[in-house]
Amino acid sequence: MTTENPAENLANVDGAIDCDGHILEPPDLWETYLDPQYRERAIRIRTNDEGLEYLEFDGQASRLVRAGMPGMMGAMGAEDIVPSPERTYLRGAPYGSMNAKERVERLNREKLSKAILYPTIGLLWEAEVQDPEISAAYCRAYNRWIVDFCSESGGRLVPIAHVPASNPQEAARELERAVQSGAKGGFIAPFSWDKKAPGHPDFDPLWATAQELDVPLAIHPTFEPPSHTVHTRFDDLRMGEPVDFNWYFDVLVAQGMQQCLVSLFHYGVFERFPQVKAVILESQAGWIGYLLDRMDAVFEGPLSRSTQLKEPPSTYFRRQCWISADPDEKALSQIIEFVGADRFFWASDFPHADHSPDYMPALQRLVTPLSDTARRQIIGENVAQVYKLGD
Repeated sequence: MTTENPAENLANVDGAIDCDGHILEPPDLWETYLDPQYRERAIRIRTNDEGLEYLEFDGQASRLVRAGMPGMMGAMGAEDIVPSPERTYLRGAPYGSMNAKERVERLNREKLSKAILYPTIGLLWEAEVQDPEISAAYCRAYNRWIVDFCSESGGRLVPIAHVPASNPQEAARELERAVQSGAKGGFIAPFSWDKKAPGHPDFDPLWATAQELDVPLAIHPTFEPPSHTVHTRFDDLRMGEPVDFNWYFDVLVAQGMQQCLVSLFHYGVFERFPQVKAVILESQAGWIGYLLDRMDAVFEGPLSRSTQLKEPPSTYFRRQCWISADPDEKALSQIIEFVGADRFFWASDFPHADHSPDYMPALQRLVTPLSDTARRQIIGENVAQVYKLGD
């Protein structure tokens, strides 16, 4: 009697495109790429009296990023994330997280076609830096570097521009500059210092520019100031300084992203910009079925008059929105069938510690129940089309 090997029945995902991979920026990125007049204010990695590394933003030690955390930033698959002087940013960088040639070799090993890249330190500083001038300079420096980093990969590493969420006018200018330099899209943080939602008309210059350039604009989770985070209902679980990045925080990360997405519908972004492409990243995707149902249900009642929508929200979502899925979302195949497979990407989140290193087997399990068409769309066709990646 032979025992069937379940692995033999899993779908082939060769040639998949990772819609949200990350890099670890070199420690001297901002000192090297910042405009000369800002280099004294560069982001730096320092070491304290206990031998633990810490981040410095605009000349000040980070309040939110705990000492020792730089050594954990590439800790995907690690048994723990306990700081120590021996766990440094450079020593902790896994293969393919900081070197473009290594990253391409990693793609080859995983049989991935391409990876769309987002920052790591770039997801942290915006929660502490309020000066719009230096914020814009930090974004420009990173964007110059990531375009250079990806430039010799033959299109397999895809640069995405970081634009400042708290300065929509400057964000629009930087998105245009970065796209002209080679970026394939942009992303913003899910908060702004003036507490205005990304759907607010103040953000119209940014959405208008994204539409004119015909590039996607993503919202990606970042660190948030404790005064702005959505995890504030209970005082005993309130985020403090430094941020206690823990299980509770990570489980609920999608809540802030849901608020951002709903604001786009409420303020009529998709009415004003009917060709804009909005992407929601790294906050799971299983909730999107519930959210579309709820938005449509409320729209059918008298409260629809309080929005700027003319059509049911699901109509706009299925026309202009995409969402990334974690490969280990076990119930997602049913949601994909309901929402439509053409709305979903998948992402590894490599090399961050809050996701599993077994993303390739998990991706196989995710797409195995789907039709051949849906499988092809999710592993790569959708993201290639939206970001115009070609072959």
